[in-house]
Amino acid sequence: MLDDSEDIDDSAADTEGEAWEVAKTVGTDEEAALAAGFLNSNGIPAQVESLHASEFPTDFGHLGEVHIMVPADRLQEAQLLLAQSENAVADDADAEPDSVPADTGGRDSR
Repeated sequence: MLDDSEDIDDSAADTEGEAWEVAKTVGTDEEAALAAGFLNSNGIPAQVESLHASEFPTDFGHLGEVHIMVPADRLQEAQLLLAQSENAVADDADAEPDSVPADTGGRDSR
């Protein structure tokens, strides 16, 4: 069951009564909020369902999971957008920077 306090976008509440599916499972509320915001900005209603228990020092199985939920009829579209976003981030991380300043180790280069 989705908690209304976890709505990322008010438009998600308009689809109440629809079946919602898990588009992605992540490990933190922050990562889920970013992904749900990304989906919302692309016109896909998204909500965060958190089982994360911050009281515990580590993740305990399903208690460490945070789900990004979308309407069932938008599931494939949402998963495709999230995958494309992850691929773009991975490609950026693999790219070499144009220039890297020399590390002088705190020493004056003169």
